[in-house]
Amino acid sequence: MGARRERRLLETAAPMMQPGETPEVIAMAKVGSLRKVLGRHFALAAATAVLSGGTMFSITAQRELYLLLTDRQLLFFEADAYTGGPGKALFGLPRTHVAITEPRGGVLLKFELYVHGWNQAMTLSMPPFPPSLRKKGRQLVAGLPRLQAEAG
Repeated sequence: MGARRERRLLETAAPMMQPGETPEVIAMAKVGSLRKVLGRHFALAAATAVLSGGTMFSITAQRELYLLLTDRQLLFFEADAYTGGPGKALFGLPRTHVAITEPRGGVLLKFELYVHGWNQAMTLSMPPFPPSLRKKGRQLVAGLPRLQAEAG
């Protein structure tokens, strides 16, 4: 992510931040399971093809978000569909209310984000390319607490 995009995201984040709050890492993530997206895409593509007599097709993609980790919270922002840069602010969560599963490696750095009070986890994956985005993703993951295994 370039300096101009980071500056724009920080400007958008300013109203959500408290006085003295310090930004630590800005990263990009894709939300959702690729398997689920591909399953929905196949069903949607098949339905579109049948209904249009084969003259149309559909494309779906995982939703991209920008995440800003500060010393106090984790902020979420849309990724602009046209420019790829940061879009509008979505929401923020106190760092004390979030935890992640141990990230799984491979091509994608993938983990689940759990939020205190939510019933379901959010599956996030960090893009592997360019390497700068992967590095930012690793920095973000390093700054988040791990989900504690329940004693039992």
